[in-house]
Amino acid sequence: MMPDWLNQFPELRGLTQTNSGTALLAAAKQVGFPAGSQIFHAGSLCEQYLLVQDGRIRVQQVSISGREILLYRIGAGESCILTTACLFNGHAYPAMGISETSVRAIVFPQDPFQKGIADCPIFRSFVFRAYGDRLTELFSLVEEVVFTRLDIRLARLLLHADVENGMINSTHHAIAAELGSAREVVSRTLRIFEERGWIQRQHRQILLLDLAALRRLANSS
Repeated sequence: MMPDWLNQFPELRGLTQTNSGTALLAAAKQVGFPAGSQIFHAGSLCEQYLLVQDGRIRVQQVSISGREILLYRIGAGESCILTTACLFNGHAYPAMGISETSVRAIVFPQDPFQKGIADCPIFRSFVFRAYGDRLTELFSLVEEVVFTRLDIRLARLLLHADVENGMINSTHHAIAAELGSAREVVSRTLRIFEERGWIQRQHRQILLLDLAALRRLANSS
């Protein structure tokens, strides 16, 4: 019988047709995390492969000075590149994963995962494709951080943020973490935007006033 969660990962449905695949599926477990849970942290060993069914996990790195940078998010139907890499090389996590919402996930313990990679072409193909897709996204992040001006990246972030009645609910610290910058630099750039009449800063909120100007800046590179 095919587990219900496979409907979210159609590429893995073929696992039910082979003995190695059914053995791998039998080892899978469903887990849940409330919002704000630390799924893994820097320095911890990886012991299981994780597939997100529902919810969202934020993967970020924190420097010794306390500066944060968002690496990527894991949403429904996705896996974690750091988890995959750590299972492959046996190294500890170099970053942390935090659930931004409540999360339901499927996990495969380390030994069945390794056996699945060796014995199940379908599973192996799924894992490596997901790994490659996420690696491409990380290279795009590095390229943007290194080669794109902060004001342009900030404008893009504001335009793509969740907006309610023209208002974004976020702190300067959270925005800085999204952009991989210092809070002081983000605050200074937001002040420039405000002086130009593009936004209005409020406590833990940003009111968008001139979307056309923000779009012109966002598309200027």
